[in-house]
Amino acid sequence: MAKTVLINPGSECEIYSATEPLNLGFIAGYLEKNGVEVRIIDEMANENPIKMINELKPDMVGITATTPLVTRAYEIADYCRDRKILTIMGGVHASVLSEEALKHCDIVVKGEGEQAILDIVKNGMRQKIVSMPYIKNLDEIPPPARHLFKMNFYLKSGERLPTHTYNFAPKGSNTAALMCSRGCPYNCTFCHNSWREMPFRFNSAERVISEIKSLIERYNVNAIFFLDDDMFANNPRLKKICETIIKEKFNILWSCAARSNNLSSEILELARESGCVKINFGFESGSQKILNVLNKKNTLEENQKAIDLCRKAKIEPCGSFMIGNPTETMEDINLTRQFIRRSKLKYKSILITTPFPGTKLWE
Repeated sequence: MAKTVLINPGSECEIYSATEPLNLGFIAGYLEKNGVEVRIIDEMANENPIKMINELKPDMVGITATTPLVTRAYEIADYCRDRKILTIMGGVHASVLSEEALKHCDIVVKGEGEQAILDIVKNGMRQKIVSMPYIKNLDEIPPPARHLFKMNFYLKSGERLPTHTYNFAPKGSNTAALMCSRGCPYNCTFCHNSWREMPFRFNSAERVISEIKSLIERYNVNAIFFLDDDMFANNPRLKKICETIIKEKFNILWSCAARSNNLSSEILELARESGCVKINFGFESGSQKILNVLNKKNTLEENQKAIDLCRKAKIEPCGSFMIGNPTETMEDINLTRQFIRRSKLKYKSILITTPFPGTKLWE
């Protein structure tokens, strides 16, 4: 069977090294479950992909290609293909701009990669563009193959990175990332989730608890950053997760992202009791006109209410905002400035709007 290596390209921007590359971890776990030997080369964790490719001599490599890292991904892909290694690319950028990616690789996997990569590795599938149906039951996918990561590097991401998003636990904590849903029911114009209709799916509460237990037992984790787009999108499931964390005395801290219109005092108080200390919101703008342009499907009043509810529950609300949106004027920017000042957010990020391939904004 083909010797398989998955590669996470690197970047000089440290923020991309904040969490384990769980996308590759899920694929690796799925391959291992089906009897495929696989390695992960993680340039973000200071592993040298060129050196390791020469040492491992794989028959097949899979490279993830997101827009910010695509130049480096193409460099690695070119190196592999020049050496007659079957080169596969996946990720949002390669999925959207498949013809561009095929100039650097042999096969592009569009969308979720677990079954597609398995078919290529084990069954010899060789069509240039491979697209598989979405996996309906996420519990059927094994947890990420974390033993293939340099976990000691990622456990201390909160200390390595000054950004408030990941630095939410006391110094000395062991922090791990966890993803327990896929997709998003919303369709914001700037978000990569809008490139293809993707059903919103969740791991069961039981699966989430099992993975948390494993992180605690194997890596002494006491802080978890949930990578889901909206941890509060399924409140009955979250309620069960929080109640189990409290009942079994996991004694962890956790942080996540959420939308402002999915919160209630009850679920926030339960989340805080279970260890939630910080919630990141994509508020984007202080102008309702711009929120509508971005298809956010919420209001300024809901955003302010979310801040107030978090503070009442003793959870730190954090907000991200974007400047340079379509139709945006100085008046809109001033409204954003006023919202930030009025809300008195301790932690906020102000970013330049970027039209990523596949988004409505790009189109």
